[in-house]
Amino acid sequence: MKSEKTAVLLFREDPREESHPEKMAELRGLAESAGYKVIAEISQRRGRDRRFQLGKGKIAEAVSYEPEKLIFQNPLSPGQMFNISKEFEVQVIDRFNLILEIFASRASTREAKLQVELARLSYEAPFVRTIESLKKLSERPGYMGSGSYDVSMYRDIKGRMVKIRAELKAVEETGERRRERRRELGFDLVALAGYTNAGKSTLFNRLTEETVTAKDQPFTTLSPTTRAVAAKERRFLLTDTVGFIDDLPLFLIKAFRSTLAEIVEADLVLLVVDLSDPPEILRDKLASCHQTLWDCGCYAPIVSVLNKVDRIDPEVALERCELIRDLAPNPAFISAREGHGLDGLVDLITEKLPPLEEFKVLLPSSEAGMGQLSRLYEVAEPIEVKYGEETEVLLRGRREIVARALKGTERPELLPPQPLAEG
Repeated sequence: MKSEKTAVLLFREDPREESHPEKMAELRGLAESAGYKVIAEISQRRGRDRRFQLGKGKIAEAVSYEPEKLIFQNPLSPGQMFNISKEFEVQVIDRFNLILEIFASRASTREAKLQVELARLSYEAPFVRTIESLKKLSERPGYMGSGSYDVSMYRDIKGRMVKIRAELKAVEETGERRRERRRELGFDLVALAGYTNAGKSTLFNRLTEETVTAKDQPFTTLSPTTRAVAAKERRFLLTDTVGFIDDLPLFLIKAFRSTLAEIVEADLVLLVVDLSDPPEILRDKLASCHQTLWDCGCYAPIVSVLNKVDRIDPEVALERCELIRDLAPNPAFISAREGHGLDGLVDLITEKLPPLEEFKVLLPSSEAGMGQLSRLYEVAEPIEVKYGEETEVLLRGRREIVARALKGTERPELLPPQPLAEG
């Protein structure tokens, strides 16, 4: 039977800044999600130690618990990792390595596994030369007697990264064609985004009547899941995507580019927020989400979805809404778990999506014209059809999609849009 993984968490707080106990709490959640039993938490307010990040005494205290690993909230340099491992003979990782462990355990598709590997190699590449150089200085003139080992390993890593990027590029191109085809079929694209564990997957299940995995743990979703939703006169495709987290390195965002493309290319983004978080954490998470959306190049309209309102009093919910008004204007209040507020959210979605227009289309009364009429039925809502020397069709849809459906007919004619009918 495999023994339980144990860890001690360490966090150096900058004495020039306010205390942030929530960061240690988030680190604990990540560690437990990765399968570690946290046996101690150690923090220290001090300036950065060049060799060990924290003071040597604090690390010795952590080692005295005999954990399998030391997990640092602070990012560690290659030299610090080497020094701590050598001085205290213990495995050591930082928060980013911990996130990679979680990603690796959650990755189930070929795409997700490649993205995780690319992120890991992007992180490790600059470490390789540094660590091996330190080994050569302190131990012997080269790993296993070969002074060129670190250079060879570095080249191997870079070569593997090139191959992964090429494969992921093909995935991106496939995704672009798939999204274009969906638009041709008259679907609007809506993406769920938000801080990890905000309730995106639960909301996805509510709106789509699906049963994708939704757990109270970070990074449950790594690979996008897309399903169709019919809402009033609109139909859209809803995509559940990977959760965000504070201080995500840019190269991790780049590694998950093909997944985040579902957000970047969406017509509308639903930014899901856990309203039950304490006010300071709520603002920090929202700001972090907006920064990540900016970093990945998302310029689509955003609807803020304030989730988990069932966990707090209505007055508190309104107070927190005012606190984040600059980051989440005109939000929707919901409880994805209980199903509250979903009708209002759907109204907001249909309001924010690109507008539908009514068109009068004239088609030839021929076999080709009937075939085109069939295609129009697939991408727009037919209102009225009149048959005669020409077939006159009144329909409601997106201008660019209707125009694309008419392309290639013998004599298509798309008349100016008419005012939308009442109701």
